[in-house]
Amino acid sequence: MDIVAEHRLEKLESGQYRETLDAKNIFGKINEQALFTVADNQQVIPQEYSYRRSLIGIKRAEKQVFDWPNLKLEYTKKDQTTTSPLQVGSLDIITHKLQLRRDIKAGKEIFSYPVISRGKLKQYAYEIVAREVLETAIGPLNTVLVQRIREDQKRTTKIWLASDWDYLAVRLEQIENGESHEMTIINGQVDNQPVAPLKMATEI
Repeated sequence: MDIVAEHRLEKLESGQYRETLDAKNIFGKINEQALFTVADNQQVIPQEYSYRRSLIGIKRAEKQVFDWPNLKLEYTKKDQTTTSPLQVGSLDIITHKLQLRRDIKAGKEIFSYPVISRGKLKQYAYEIVAREVLETAIGPLNTVLVQRIREDQKRTTKIWLASDWDYLAVRLEQIENGESHEMTIINGQVDNQPVAPLKMATEI
């Protein structure tokens, strides 16, 4: 089942950043959004995360608000809000991938993040498994392939990041119970520059 998705990252006048994912097909739509800042040490600091989905008439909405001064997380689902302690350095589903990109760019080799998903704290770890040229709808791109490290092998998650384009995610693949889901780039821009294919050497 094909889904058309638009992913964008923008800097707001307030100095904060916002990343948004809008996806839709004939059966419904999904909106996922994160509001965050970046500290001087390049650590991503989430402020708010929201997720809204409407598929075949079934709706789901949730929101996470990071109250850093009081180290509390407010999680809202179905108009019910719960509060829980907030661990310093915690990220959300969107911002942990942004931190992963920044850490790879900085040359780090260990990637492990406390991530709050659906109001619950989990640890997400990744490893670099390859550096390869990936064929995309844009053309060939230099990529770093990272894979999530899991205790069980029931689900496999791989992400290809374009190393020449600020480690933009250009392909995501997830395999679970024999079913494969993937998202691949069709076109994109980084700093207002269209993502262009790698110029391959040709034989004379």
